Amino acid sequence: MKRNSSIDLMKSSAIFFVVSVHFLLNSGFYDMTIHSTLGIIWIGMRTILITCVPLFLVATGFLMNRKQLSAQYVLGIVPVIVSYLGISLLVWGTLSAVGKGSDFSTAINGIFDYSTDSYSWYVEMYLGLYLFIPLLNIIWNYKKEIKNYHLYIVFISSLLTFIPSLLNSFGKVIPDYWQICYPVSYYFIGAYLYTYQEEIKKISNIKIISLFTLALATFTLTDTLASWNREFQWLDHNDYFGYQTAIMTVLIIIIIWKIPVPTWSQRLLKSLSTATLSIYLISDLTDQFVYGFFKHEIPNLSQRVMAGPMIIPVAFSSAALVGILVGKILGLPFKKKENRGS
Repeated sequence: MKRNSSIDLMKSSAIFFVVSVHFLLNSGFYDMTIHSTLGIIWIGMRTILITCVPLFLVATGFLMNRKQLSAQYVLGIVPVIVSYLGISLLVWGTLSAVGKGSDFSTAINGIFDYSTDSYSWYVEMYLGLYLFIPLLNIIWNYKKEIKNYHLYIVFISSLLTFIPSLLNSFGKVIPDYWQICYPVSYYFIGAYLYTYQEEIKKISNIKIISLFTLALATFTLTDTLASWNREFQWLDHNDYFGYQTAIMTVLIIIIIWKIPVPTWSQRLLKSLSTATLSIYLISDLTDQFVYGFFKHEIPNLSQRVMAGPMIIPVAFSSAALVGILVGKILGLPFKKKENRGS
C-alpha cells in the first residue's frame, strides 16, 4: 500500500506541536500574568498547539479503524511497551549520571505509575485505547450501511465529551461525567475522516481557511478575556476535551490534507512520523537540559517567553535527533523479527 504522506505530515505536525506546547509549561508562561500583546500571541499559539494529542488520536482512528482482534494485533502493543520501558530507564539513568535522578527503587515504582518519564501519561492512556480499538471498530463497522450511522457515533461521542465544555460554561446543563473519554471521541473522528475523506477534501480552501481564522480569533479572544490581568486560565473549554480544541483539531487536519507534500520532504516526514512515540518520551530528558540552559541564560520570565521562536526549534531538534536514534535502537529486535518472517 502506498504510504500516505499527508498522515506523515499530520503526525510530524503533532509531535512538533507537543514539543512546542511544552515550551509554555517549561518556560514559565503559565506563571505569567496576561496583560500584554506577548501574552495574547502565546494564547493564540496555544490554541493551535494544544491540538497535539488530539492529532495523534485522530491519526490513530484514521489508520486503525479496520483492525480486527487477533493474537498478532494484541502482540502489536509490545513495541510500545518496550519503547516506554527503555526510554524511561534511559531518562532516569542519564539524569542520575548528572546528579538529578531519583534512587533506583523510586524509578522502578515510577515505571508502574508513569512518573519516571514525566510525559508518559500518554502511554498509560494509549495502552488502554489500543486494547479497545478492535471493539471500537466493531461498533464503527456494525451498521455502516445505515444512513447517518457514523455521524450518529461521532455526534454521541462528542455530546458526551466535547459539548459539555460549551454548554456548561455558566453552570451544569448536561452531564459531563464522560469528558475523560475524549480519546474515544477523537478516535471515532479519525475513523470518520478516513471513511469520508474524499467528500471532506472537497471543502473549498477559502471556506476552511475562513473557518480556521474565525475560530482562532474567537477562541484567542475568549481565552484572553478569561485570563486578563491574571495567570492563564486552563479551563474545560481549552483542555483536550474542550470544544475549542476539538474544532481546531478538525480544521487543522483538513488544512494539512490540502497541503501538497514535496517529494524531497517525504523521507524526513516518514522518519519523524515513525518515531513520534520515542521523540515524545525522550523530550522529557532533552527538555530538562534545554530549559535548564535557557532559564540560566534568560532568567527574566517575559524575555524567556519572548524567546520562544528561538527556544522551540532547539528543543524540537534535540528531541527529534535523540528520539529517532533511540527509536531505531529499541526497534531493532522487531525489525529482525519482521525480516525473519518475510
